[in-house]
Amino acid sequence: MFKQFLDQMHDGMLIIDEHANVRYANQSYYEILGIKQRDITNMQLEDIQSNTRIVDVLKTEQPLINVSFDFKQTGVRIVANITPVYDHNKKKIGAMSVFRDSTKTRLLEDELRQLKGYTAYLKEQLGHVPSRRFLERIESREPIFRDINEKLLRAAQTDSVILLTGESGSGKEVAADVLHELSPRSAEPFIKVNCASIPETLMESEFFGYVEGAFTGAVRSGHKGKFELAHGGTLFLDEIGDMPLPLQSKLLRALQEKKIERIGGEQSISIDVRIIAATNANLYDLVKMKKFREDLYYRLNVIPIHLPPLRERKRDILPLSTEIINDFNQRTNKQLSLSAETKTHFQSYTWPGNIRELRNVLEHAFAMTNTGERIQNDHLPEYMMKRSTSAYSPNEESSFLEQYLRFETIEKEAMIEALDQTNNHRSTAMQLLNMSRRTFYNKLKYYEIDD
Repeated sequence: MFKQFLDQMHDGMLIIDEHANVRYANQSYYEILGIKQRDITNMQLEDIQSNTRIVDVLKTEQPLINVSFDFKQTGVRIVANITPVYDHNKKKIGAMSVFRDSTKTRLLEDELRQLKGYTAYLKEQLGHVPSRRFLERIESREPIFRDINEKLLRAAQTDSVILLTGESGSGKEVAADVLHELSPRSAEPFIKVNCASIPETLMESEFFGYVEGAFTGAVRSGHKGKFELAHGGTLFLDEIGDMPLPLQSKLLRALQEKKIERIGGEQSISIDVRIIAATNANLYDLVKMKKFREDLYYRLNVIPIHLPPLRERKRDILPLSTEIINDFNQRTNKQLSLSAETKTHFQSYTWPGNIRELRNVLEHAFAMTNTGERIQNDHLPEYMMKRSTSAYSPNEESSFLEQYLRFETIEKEAMIEALDQTNNHRSTAMQLLNMSRRTFYNKLKYYEIDD
């Protein structure tokens, strides 16, 4: 009965004794390897298959897990787990191999990917695809950022390494989210690692994992590292410039060979991972200072994408503010909005902390206001007002033209926002803005605002 069960397995199974004589081969063994149906029991394995890995395991008594090799007679690619076999006295009595045809698996995976792609297409048509939500996160009214968006969309469709650069808080993690969600790997794991937050002593085990007994305190069953956890998907390496030099060499090897070894292990593990790295440092300067490997720098710098700071995206400040406020309104049910003076202040402020600072400032403002109020300047953090008035507020030397252009920017943004909130219903937008019909249409034309 047990033999019947083994013969019904989809995986092939082979058992040999200590002399490499075949003791058992199930039905799938014959089918996968294309061996004509005949009883090979008690035959020397070398007469059936030459240079097999199971004989290596028999000699070394070292198991092989998830090893891949080609069966030359048929061109079939095999993935196998091979272990030595012992009797109750722990005496070696043979070896066993359980394997499957990865060629068929790859075909099934290709079909599955096609099916997932078709499913995604159907969802896109219904308006529920996640990528739309992520696309909205990188929308911008600045021409400089539209080029970046196009680059992100193109890069997402490749498997090339991407290096995101930009100041702290400029949106590198959001860009990484977008790259993964719009990639063919979106249904697979997305593992994020902040290289600056992991103690140097733990970094190697976090990235590459370890085997049982690798060191004192190691988990008995071993531990998968970030590369294994991200297999098939994306690994996001944030603050890559803070990675210690010794680990940089191991990372470079993993990227080049697409294989890793766990700490304490001797077996190479194949990995299929797409790498996205990010940094707020100038990596090339670190290379010149001998703090970053030059070969790793070029390995990461395949598709560099620089995200500009918020102060260079003036037209995006108010739309981003509205998006964040809407998010907080949903959470708190306060229904707040920005006052005209705060909009002016936001436009003139330099935002050294970029989008992260904008979010924190608005979170502070929500804590300082009551339901239904408009956010005023006195609701903002004190440091923000001091920094603004000391360095950036209009003074006697400011020209009238500068003041007028700032007003025009705010007015245009207000009109765009009003149209967005009313779903382009112009009459309602006019009422929100307290504009006459003639003034409203003249300004639509003047500011070149499309429907």
